[in-house]
Amino acid sequence: MTSETAPTTLEAPRLPLELERDIFEIAALSFRSSIPAYLQVAHRIHEWIEPILYNTLMVQRLKDPKLTESTPTPADCRTAEFLASNVHRLNIYGPFPHEQLHTLLDACKSTRDLALWVPFPPPNLLPFLQAMPLERLSVDVAYLFGGPLPMNFAHPAFAALTHLDVQNAVFDDWRFYTELARAPALTHLSFRDKFHPRVLRGALAHCAKLRALGVIWSPRRSAVDVKEGEVVDARFFMVVCEDALEEWEVGARGGRDIWARAEPFIAKKEAGEIKVSLVWLK
Repeated sequence: MTSETAPTTLEAPRLPLELERDIFEIAALSFRSSIPAYLQVAHRIHEWIEPILYNTLMVQRLKDPKLTESTPTPADCRTAEFLASNVHRLNIYGPFPHEQLHTLLDACKSTRDLALWVPFPPPNLLPFLQAMPLERLSVDVAYLFGGPLPMNFAHPAFAALTHLDVQNAVFDDWRFYTELARAPALTHLSFRDKFHPRVLRGALAHCAKLRALGVIWSPRRSAVDVKEGEVVDARFFMVVCEDALEEWEVGARGGRDIWARAEPFIAKKEAGEIKVSLVWLK
């Protein structure tokens, strides 16, 4: 007599959820271009990975006003609660309607690193910045205060600000920028495409915690008017940035941006390994 063996059903082994989540989060952080594919695997993985996708958010606008008006922003596509919880680094680039800009800034309340590269932004931005735990800021500072003067870097919005990248620094006298010395946590300061020796020397002399001061040149701008030797300080450097948007993203994602490359350069000058008069960072 033969006995029949009942067929067995083999279940695919499953990892513990905590381990599975760790694997997908590490993969998402390491291979960001694969995140859209990971989002399709399962609902639980979508919930784990989507916040990583929005952790660093870059919002651009084309110059065509028709596209500007019709193209939705991420604030239109995600709830304010989602953006407030998950966006920590935000780059806004191009012309934006003021109301749309306000909506986006108001939604991204957890932003620590903000690049506001918007032509003619509205003058009433400080309340939005004050709601953020800002540590890094790239902006035309004149527009933060409703006009070129007066500035107020003792404002609570800048209480934790360590890195400031000044766009369109039109004045060549430190007297116009003395408020920078009142930013209580400022350690890294840069100016874009402007070499104003009196401003630079003033910042080095009066910003008490300043560890690095840079002039960042875009390829289209010329540094021929720079006279080396006008600013002599180990903390000072100049560098050419080929792509500002790409450079910002590298830094936002934890890569070796200009500041990371400047640190060992400054350290060598301070240690006497290279001349203090050397300023060009490669």
